[in-house]
Order: sequence, then structure tokens, then C-alpha cells
Amino acid sequence: MRPDNNKNPARIASLSVLLVLPAVAFGEEGFFDGSSFTLLNRNFYFSQDFRNGASVTNPQTGEKKGRRTEWAHGLIATFESGFTPGAVGFGLDVRGLYGIKLDGGDGLVGDGNGGPGLIPRRGYNFDGKPKDEFGKVDVELKLRLFEDTELRYGDVRPLSPVLNTSDIRLLPQSFRGTTLRNTSLEGLTLQGGKLESSSDRTATAHNGDLGTAYGGRFKEADDFVYGGVDYNLDDRLFLRLHHGRLDDVWNQSAFYADWRQPLGEGVSFNAAFRYYRTRDTGKSLLGDLDNDSWSLQAGVGIGAHAFTVAHTRIDDGSPFDYVWHTWDFFLNTNSQVSDFNNPNERVWLFRYDYDFAAVGIPGLALIARYVRGTDIDGRDVGPAYAAYQKVRDGRHWERNVWLSYVVQSGPARDLSFRLLQATHRVNGDHSAEADIDELRLILEFPLDLRMF
Repeated sequence: MRPDNNKNPARIASLSVLLVLPAVAFGEEGFFDGSSFTLLNRNFYFSQDFRNGASVTNPQTGEKKGRRTEWAHGLIATFESGFTPGAVGFGLDVRGLYGIKLDGGDGLVGDGNGGPGLIPRRGYNFDGKPKDEFGKVDVELKLRLFEDTELRYGDVRPLSPVLNTSDIRLLPQSFRGTTLRNTSLEGLTLQGGKLESSSDRTATAHNGDLGTAYGGRFKEADDFVYGGVDYNLDDRLFLRLHHGRLDDVWNQSAFYADWRQPLGEGVSFNAAFRYYRTRDTGKSLLGDLDNDSWSLQAGVGIGAHAFTVAHTRIDDGSPFDYVWHTWDFFLNTNSQVSDFNNPNERVWLFRYDYDFAAVGIPGLALIARYVRGTDIDGRDVGPAYAAYQKVRDGRHWERNVWLSYVVQSGPARDLSFRLLQATHRVNGDHSAEADIDELRLILEFPLDLRMF
């Protein structure tokens, strides 16, 4: 591979962070006391085989392909300062993000924008050749008030049911804006914020438009405002109530309830409920929205084994949508390839977990999942969700096998390996998704650079 010799300010700044921060990570009490400086190496292989033929279009040439394959290495250097002494403390967090393409020719790399992918393409419309390397620097200014309140401004990464910042590709996503978090009452956490732009997982700047995963991005959507409360009772009952407004698109409310109950020696029961209410607002850039989506999960753990069943319903003629490229298991049945959140969909999930510590291999874990969705009907969707308009009786299923291992001791302690394999098949007239065999291989090695 020949390196890209063009001067890239984001790349240069990222490398500067890597070189300069070790010199300032130690210092006097206060700002430097309690600071940390870490470097995460992430090696990521991502492959998708579209089993029904040529389903991928090369954005540069227009050529149709039947698979997408990318391999890249990422460096995530993070300096987190402490706070200056006093009732009001000041701090600074800096992240240097740098990605290198290891393999993936012009015909095999996605656009790094709308679809899944690790590597961005050149050009304003992401239709040029794949970049050999890319990077950026995230900076957060932070203010602590009386030990229990934090105010942050800059390139923030909120974690909320209505906007959960994504870190499931090579480099993490961030948003430019302000966040507030308060923990003054035991077991209770208050959070909120206002976000004005996004920096995507393959972006090299911080001025990306806000939008939704299925509706796209909108220059007219000026901000995303959110707030919520979390309550944790003895690590057994966890409740969350959050609300978010995406300017001129929607108001979305979320309620979570998680309950864990020991039943005896090595036996436990857990249950979870998720509910989302989405309604259009302002200019209604996605059209009329009147979506209620909910899911219910129940499981039991017996020694090293865990068994889970979950059900989801999308009760409207539009999909359950969420903020652009954010991601979490928002509903209990979201999966590796598909979100299982199509219009009017009914979903069942069956899951099995096994912890190999029971047979003397601590750090090794297996998850096997089967998800099936039926009754997909898109006849009532608006123009923003046109991919569903011809679907009347859509069905699909997905099978996952996830294997992970974390080194427990020695020089390679915390080195982790993950293998994520998924098989997704569509049936009926479900033309909005495709048959896919997907494989992800992820190796991560975090380094605490304060040790050097």
C-alpha cells in the first residue's frame, strides 16, 4: 500500500496528539492529578456477501458487486484530565483518531457514509476512491460543579436511549454541542444536552448534518435537544425516561425498565421492557410520524448458561427510526445485520449465552441468537421511507454466532478478540433488505501510556 502524501490537517493534528500528550500527562495536583492517557489499537475486518447477486454499487464507477470487504486499523488516543481544585473545577479531554486502510480495493469498499463500512471515500458525495488513511481530533472542555455536576462542551459522545453515540466501526462517532450530567442524589442520574452537528464514524470534520438512520440527513435540522433521568435501585431495578427533539423532524420519548432478581445459588431471573413514542414536529421533514414501538424481554441464568426470549412490535406504518448512525440495542431484538424495526413488524428473538470460565477458560464467551420478523407492511409509509412502499407481506430471519475472548493476565492483559458472524435471509416480498452473510473480526489492544 502506498501512503497518501497529501497534507491532511486532521491527520497531522491526530499524530501531534499522539506525540505530545505523553509529555503532559503527568504534573501537579488538580488538572493532572487523576488524569489518564490511553491508546486503543483496533484492527477490524468487515465482510458482507450478498447471496442474491449484485446488490452493491461502486459509487465511483456504478459497477454492481455481490460483496463488500474492508480491513483497516484504527488508533484512538485519549487524554482525560482531572479537574482543577475547588468547588468549580476545569478540565480538558482530547481524542486523536486515526484510521489506516489495510485492504479493500475500489470495488469492495462501501461509501463509508450511508451504508455499513470502515473506510471513507474521497469527494463531497463520497464517490471517489477509498482513502488510504484518515483522522480527526475531538476536544471536550469540561466543568465540574460541587463534585456531582459535569458540564461539557465540544466533541461530545452522549449515551441516552434517544441518542446513543456509535462505536461499532473502526473509529467512534461524536457530536459537537453541550451536555450536562448530575448525580447529586444516590441512585439517580440526570442528563441532557444540545447538539448542533455530527462527526460520523469515517468523518474528518465536525460539521456534519443531523438526521435519521432511515430518513437521511437534513441541512434544515439545526439541532438535537434531549434530556432524561436514570434510576438505579441496588443494581436490581434500573429505570430510564428520556426525551429528544430533532429539529423540524420529530419528538421521541423512551422508557426503559430492567429488573434482575437472584433466585438461588447460581440462578437468576431478568426482565426488560422498552417503549418508544415518536411524533413529527415543526416542518415535519420526514412527513407525518405517529409511531409507537415496544419490546419485552425475559431471561434466566443458570450457572454458566443464560437463556433469553424477547418480542418486539412496531405499531405504525413507518419503521422505528433513530438519530443518524447512532446505535445501540435500542429495542430488545435489534441485531447485527438488521434492526428488525420495519413498518408493522412483529419480532421474536431467542438467545443463548455461555461463559467458558465454568470449564477453566475465563475470558471466553459465546452468544448464539436467532431473530425472526414477520408482518412487515409498508403500504402507508411516506416518501421518506419509499423503500418499503411495495412491501405487503415481508418476512426475514437472522442467525448470529458471537465469540469473544479477553486475555486475563500477563503482558497482553486486556487484549481482546471478537468474531461476529451473521446470516440474514429475506422472504415474502420484503425488498427493503437483502440476503447477507456477514463476518466481522475485531482485535483490540488498549495501552495505558502513563506507565511509560
